[in-house]
Amino acid sequence: MTVNEREMKSIVRAGMLSVAIPVMAFALAFASANLLWLDYVHVLIGAIWTGTDVFLGLIFAFVLRTLDPGTRKNVALRVLPMTLFFIPAASFITPTAGYILAVNEGIFSLSSPIIDAILIVGLFLFAIGFATIIPYSFLILREMRKEAVNNRRVADCLAMISNGALAQMFFQIAIISLMAYIVVYP
Repeated sequence: MTVNEREMKSIVRAGMLSVAIPVMAFALAFASANLLWLDYVHVLIGAIWTGTDVFLGLIFAFVLRTLDPGTRKNVALRVLPMTLFFIPAASFITPTAGYILAVNEGIFSLSSPIIDAILIVGLFLFAIGFATIIPYSFLILREMRKEAVNNRRVADCLAMISNGALAQMFFQIAIISLMAYIVVYP
């Protein structure tokens, strides 16, 4: 089974939608200068991103092991819009909105060890996503476009995506804890 043009359009359409909605919400919140709306965008996109990582990192790994190779390939195709489009968008929108909120609330200071820790954890989140989830998603897409799909390669790529999401999940818990601390104890 190779990815035909119709399936590719479906992946891109779903992916573009998963980018367009958060980008529009962020743009509207930013343009309106409404901090409450921007806070909602920051928290909701961050929560969906964290939920995606919980699903991919915990649930997905266990479910994949029970699937036959054909079903695993179909699942891989369906997860690509999230891994290729939403996760990169969320990894940009969430910290950008958080930075704007922190500056407007007067809690952003590079001399704060908590802010430094948030920035470091944020860099790890970004690096993990762009070192595992996104490149392995592209590898799956490339593999699916071949005439003879290597099921083992698809499974290995899915495992790497799952591992990357699991690592991101732990760093997201850390950054959420740090953000909660700085909001309560500025």
